Amino acid sequence: MQIEIGILHKGDSVLNVWDNNIAVRRKNEDVEIFHYDIDDEGLPRLSNNSILITQGNGVIKTKSEDGSVEMGTF
Repeated sequence: MQIEIGILHKGDSVLNVWDNNIAVRRKNEDVEIFHYDIDDEGLPRLSNNSILITQGNGVIKTKSEDGSVEMGTF
């Protein structure tokens, strides 16, 4: 079986694949980490959540599905 996950845009590249995670370097140099699982029926499922690593000064932002934003620092 071959599983195709279409998450790359033109200019993107895959940095790494490990433990059901895929790290993608975006064309703008940001890195986005996706998580996937294989469900009980053997079908691949890509999580709705991802981690986006960007330039910044220690600010963490989370966006929920309803569009609300929470911010924190570390």
